[in-house]
Amino acid sequence: MCSWAIITGAGSGIWAALFQRLLQAEPNLHCLGVGRRSQNLEVTKQQVVSSRDENGASRAHTLSADIRTPEGIKDIVSALPKDACVKYLVHSAALLGPIGPLVKVDRPLWRQIIETNLDAPLFLTQASIPHLKQCEASTGKKARVLHVGTGAAHNSYIGMGPYSVVKCGLHMIYRFLSKELSDSILVGSVNPGSVDTPIQEQARGYDGPPEQFPKHQEYVALKQSGKIGQPANIAVYFHWLLSEIADDEYVAKEFVFRCSKRDHRWLEYSRSSDASVANYVKKVLPPPEAATVVIIFANIFVWLLP
Repeated sequence: MCSWAIITGAGSGIWAALFQRLLQAEPNLHCLGVGRRSQNLEVTKQQVVSSRDENGASRAHTLSADIRTPEGIKDIVSALPKDACVKYLVHSAALLGPIGPLVKVDRPLWRQIIETNLDAPLFLTQASIPHLKQCEASTGKKARVLHVGTGAAHNSYIGMGPYSVVKCGLHMIYRFLSKELSDSILVGSVNPGSVDTPIQEQARGYDGPPEQFPKHQEYVALKQSGKIGQPANIAVYFHWLLSEIADDEYVAKEFVFRCSKRDHRWLEYSRSSDASVANYVKKVLPPPEAATVVIIFANIFVWLLP
């Protein structure tokens, strides 16, 4: 039986790259990419090379749907075969919203931000539970739901109030669902850091008062330095989390890409997957802290003692 993956926000950024990565790496997996703009989704679909199953049917599927609405969520679930086993559900659609003081946020925009970043992941997970549970029944392995976090969820970055508030809420949804659904479904979270996506482009394009968005120049400098994350490389990291990490570890903590250089498993996986990914990790990510290195050598020294 073929398994399925659902990726929201699949028309651009990391999520378009993840759509392509999953189809390339898992030949028995069908992928449903969901987004608002059908034109962007079609571009994503056309970039996939050789994505047919053993019967000659395409494994690349796209759907234009508004995930903020009950009708949109119903359309997503209805696009799956009746007995589909959903192996992965990746909540990656996001809306940055207006940059500026939280106290001045427009109420209709506030609702859109909440509906996109908070409501949609919760209610799409709810609606997908029968298909997610089907995965364990069919394969003996639990399905995996992945939330996409951000440092803004844990820090009050001036100018990003609405985004920070809803992402903080999304983090708590992950923490609750990882416990409530643990018997049959694994819910995890990942913070990819600063990646060259439409949200980053919007942040770099800010032209208001500097004091209302102090991080603006940091984002601009990151892009100019060439050290900003690239979607194709981050997508490989996401796939590693979804396919390789043990069940208990997957749900226990939010993974942070910036810290991944300390994980020898990821470094080995990146080298075996693609040399360009390994080179990217070596170039972009900071080295482990000196304290970590000291601890490693101390452990080796103790081990060598008679």
